[in-house]
Amino acid sequence: MAERLWGESADVLMDAGLDPDALAALERQLRTDLGPCDVEVHDVHVHLGRDADGHRLDPADLIADLDGWGVSTCAAFPANEPGDDGRFVDANRAVLEAAAEHPGRIVPFCRIDPMGEWRAPLRLAADAGARGLKLHPVAQSFRIDDHEAIAAVAAATAHGWPVLVHAGFGARPIASALAAVLDAVPEARLVLAHGARGDVRAVIAAVGSHPGIWFDTSLAALPDLVSLPPERLLFGSDRPYGEYGTARQLVSLAARLGAWTDEQLAAVLGGNFIALLGSP
Repeated sequence: MAERLWGESADVLMDAGLDPDALAALERQLRTDLGPCDVEVHDVHVHLGRDADGHRLDPADLIADLDGWGVSTCAAFPANEPGDDGRFVDANRAVLEAAAEHPGRIVPFCRIDPMGEWRAPLRLAADAGARGLKLHPVAQSFRIDDHEAIAAVAAATAHGWPVLVHAGFGARPIASALAAVLDAVPEARLVLAHGARGDVRAVIAAVGSHPGIWFDTSLAALPDLVSLPPERLLFGSDRPYGEYGTARQLVSLAARLGAWTDEQLAAVLGGNFIALLGSP
């Protein structure tokens, strides 16, 4: 396997006209600046497969990235590849197979489109060992408080799953919609991706006190992370859109600016993941 730099194959970077030696030097400097990490790191936000926009990540490269950055476990779900029928069945199966091939490294989440036929695909994934649900209101063009989206959250909650919701980069304001979801499914556990970027203050005001609301750090805004309680934050990378160097750097900066204790930083990097999902 070719050397991987910044979450990508060095060969691909070279073909794109980039200097892999210069990139490697920058990555080494970032590792030096971050220093050693003596706590377990778990990533709650990884896409596997080939997205409709061309981004891709296969299991072998994911494991190489996890090993390269000392990440113990990740929660992974399909990229935006719903298939011709829009049901994500094949993509969910691929994630579940990857988890079976790499026990203890990949916690499989399934993905559905609540605006289509989602009940049978969710049931198939549950029977095969899925442990969470990913919903992407932007990619699948729905509101999180649509009737069928709430029904999907309720179904996931009945399985004991958390639901990771895309909540940034094209998402509409979601605070009032989240309040409606939690009114309908009060026991739901919702992980708001990207720190609910763009609407985080309204989200905090509307549902911040609800014990089922969590935020992931993937590609979030630094001021937003500093404003959020570390006991509600989960480390995320958004692979293959993000990569582990800058994902770790973002959390390190938030810890410094927010004056987090060592225990709080350890919780964000991994302890909160275990609290949410249990042992990998």
